[in-house]
Amino acid sequence: MGTRIVSTRKATLALEHTIALKTTGSKTVRTLAVAVAIMIASVTLASAQTGSGPAGPGGVPVSGAPATSGIGATRTTETPYESPAGDGAAPATLPETGSHHRTKAYRSRHSRHVASADSSTVEPTQGHLKLAEDSYAYQRPSKSSTKIQPVQAGKFVNIIGTTSHYAQVKLKNEQIAYIPLTAIDLVKPTDKQFTLTADSAVLSAPNHSAAKIAEVHRGRDVHVVGIAMNYVKIRMKNGTEGFIPVHVLE
Repeated sequence: MGTRIVSTRKATLALEHTIALKTTGSKTVRTLAVAVAIMIASVTLASAQTGSGPAGPGGVPVSGAPATSGIGATRTTETPYESPAGDGAAPATLPETGSHHRTKAYRSRHSRHVASADSSTVEPTQGHLKLAEDSYAYQRPSKSSTKIQPVQAGKFVNIIGTTSHYAQVKLKNEQIAYIPLTAIDLVKPTDKQFTLTADSAVLSAPNHSAAKIAEVHRGRDVHVVGIAMNYVKIRMKNGTEGFIPVHVLE
């Protein structure tokens, strides 16, 4: 609206200038001045009506002025590039390789195996027994755990507990380790008869978590063929051999 007022004002001044020339100049000059004034006024009024911005040299619109046309201009807007993740976002995670999957699967299986081995219940006991064969002292009651040191047949070990398949031992350096029961001469032979004071399960190894293979009952006599720390080894009438706790004997 302000542009139109300015343009109209310019046309008015041009007409006033033309009138002044008509009163002072020759006829030819006055005619030429009238024509120029009318042309300037027409162009100025047309610019004001279309809303065109001020033109620079050569008719090029001045930078920063809006350019329009009677047909309707097409405007292009530039949008700055923005990362799909947003500024400062962490890069997308790369897919895991097959090797990585295999490593994770191995670690998972290994962890489950170790946890299963460690969950074996250690039953406290005391014994100073001889090794029947060469073996290893392991960090945990599992052959897949770390080997602490080799142990040799004929040597004695201090047993402080048992699991269903391992003896918990204290080494000379006071370190706790596990040796397979099969590597230890567990049973001290004997040949005696005893009467049971309580019912008892007959176990496959001298440990309360060992497999149950039979059952004996209070008041019955049993044939004891060996002593293994807190247990005795018995032989039943059908020839089955197993272990029962010492405290059930009279």
